[in-house]
Amino acid sequence: MSQDTATLSGVLTLLGHLAARAPREAFDEPVVRARSDEIDPRARAELERARNLALSVDQRIRDLDRRKNELAMLIDTVRDLAEQQDLEALLTTVVRRSRLLLHLDTAWVALLDPKGGIRVGAADGTISDLNEASHASSWGDLTTLGMVGRAPVWTSDYAGVESVRRLAHTDRVVYQEGLCALIAVPLRVGDRAIGVLYGGDRVSRSFTADEVAMMTSLGDYASSAVERVQARDEARGQLAEMTDEVERLRARERGERRAAGSGSRLLDLVLSGADAHAFAAAAAVELGGSVWLRDENDGTIACSDPQWVADEEKLAEVAFTARAEHRIVRLGNEVTVASFRVGDEDLGALVVRCPDRPRGPDPRVLRHVLQAATVLATLNRGAESVDRRLRDEALEEFINGAPTTKRWQRKLQQRLGLDLSRRHAVIVVKADIRERKRLATWASTFVWLRGGARTVHDGHLIMLLPHDDPGELAREVMQRLGETFGRPEPVGAALTRGGPEGLATAYQEALGCLEALVAFGRQDTAATMDELGFVGMLLGGNPDIVAFIEQRLGPIIRYDEERSTGLAATLEAYFAAGSSPTYAADALQVHPNTVARRLERVSQLLGPKWQQPGPALEIQLALRLRKVTEFLVGRSTVGQSTDSGS
Repeated sequence: MSQDTATLSGVLTLLGHLAARAPREAFDEPVVRARSDEIDPRARAELERARNLALSVDQRIRDLDRRKNELAMLIDTVRDLAEQQDLEALLTTVVRRSRLLLHLDTAWVALLDPKGGIRVGAADGTISDLNEASHASSWGDLTTLGMVGRAPVWTSDYAGVESVRRLAHTDRVVYQEGLCALIAVPLRVGDRAIGVLYGGDRVSRSFTADEVAMMTSLGDYASSAVERVQARDEARGQLAEMTDEVERLRARERGERRAAGSGSRLLDLVLSGADAHAFAAAAAVELGGSVWLRDENDGTIACSDPQWVADEEKLAEVAFTARAEHRIVRLGNEVTVASFRVGDEDLGALVVRCPDRPRGPDPRVLRHVLQAATVLATLNRGAESVDRRLRDEALEEFINGAPTTKRWQRKLQQRLGLDLSRRHAVIVVKADIRERKRLATWASTFVWLRGGARTVHDGHLIMLLPHDDPGELAREVMQRLGETFGRPEPVGAALTRGGPEGLATAYQEALGCLEALVAFGRQDTAATMDELGFVGMLLGGNPDIVAFIEQRLGPIIRYDEERSTGLAATLEAYFAAGSSPTYAADALQVHPNTVARRLERVSQLLGPKWQQPGPALEIQLALRLRKVTEFLVGRSTVGQSTDSGS
């Protein structure tokens, strides 16, 4: 066979292998046969060149087939991503297809979360829990690695390449999974980075340009799919919120309609002339519980459930709070108390007991019931409102100055409705112009619950109440005002003396006490002139020295008289010695221990604070006034004896 014929035969054989997609080993057959047939070296070289070209063409065909298969798989992946409705399922599809496309050992997706960290959305082919390493680094670390730029990052040996800047999250995953080669593709929506698609192998390998391009395309499709699913989820969330809001509004509207219907039925009942008992029974049905109606004096007007026995003391306290502060107050888990009023005038309270409703009655129905109760109380006690105004006006006239004629005094006292020959307390509080209306409303409830009167005069709230201890009442008023207005207010108080004539005098005394408290900066104090000590004695128009001595030294004087001791003399010596028990013992010619025991007794009688500067000064003043008083009384007695002898 000629050389040309052999070469042509070998080329045809190679072309046949190409056409038949024979294995690459078959392409060596013509070359081997030519060597055995001892063909001319030039012809054999041409045949080897033809084999290499055939192998190159075969490789190109195989690459095209592989590329075609990869593109087909990529198209299938895109189709699958388009059909996914759940973010987790979508990401799982992405990582599984990325492993198949690039023949990777493992793949995972890291997403940016709203808190600024990263979380693993899905993983495939891993042997550890990647979520343990997901929040270890911040999103800023990804920026330093360049993984959220516009180009992917890949390396054949992640641990051995020093040019790649380390990322805590990636380091942990590489260590836990034993990875060597790594590729990272950014997931972006426009200019916004949403995550990174990772792929890794546990052996060193190079990533071809086609593989990088394939991974990048998959990342782009995944980004679009993630954005679509997230947008859909967000839209569904907003739609669910809007649906819930619409349902809430509809439920509120239905509730308002039911409440308005309840109020309309109760108003029709009131306007038809029903009494308080019928109203209480109807209100109990509307509220789903038991109802008590209480008047402004905290007396029971009507009750829908006579068998219910309540703790009157606690109920009265809660009712007072509800009426004074004009708000709804709960008593335990069953009882609700609410006040009803017209303007500043307190009309009473509504007590509702709902044992089957731990949260209490429907507030919308309760509001309409209170309105109907207000109409009922207004219709039933129009004359009582006039009586209140007359009482407050009478107090205003007494404050301005007692009437000059006995007849006019009796008329005013009759309008006042109080027996001024009994002990009453006058309370004075500064009325802030910004809260004067609120203060008057509070005072209206406070005084009428106690059978008194109130008025606002010269920028001050004045209250007249039956009480034996004005200081105690003043402190109660201060506490109530602090709870209502959230800040302490000084309160001045005085005790009325001498019937109608003493009312204006008591007002001036209480007013002076209040002004003294304000001048001394004692904003959190309530007191009478007597409680102010010698300052009150000096500010009072008629200082009572005997009362001042009794207030400061009364227990000491009585103790000395009953036991023939010398506590008062010990106090004089103690103060004269500069508060030194040792020097006082020398002056009294007794042992220092004796003085110490007497001072302990003084502490028991006067209280532990008697040695503080203020009380000590008042005690010293009382001791001196006592000596002066005893001297004056003694001199008066001697003078009377001399006159008798003459």
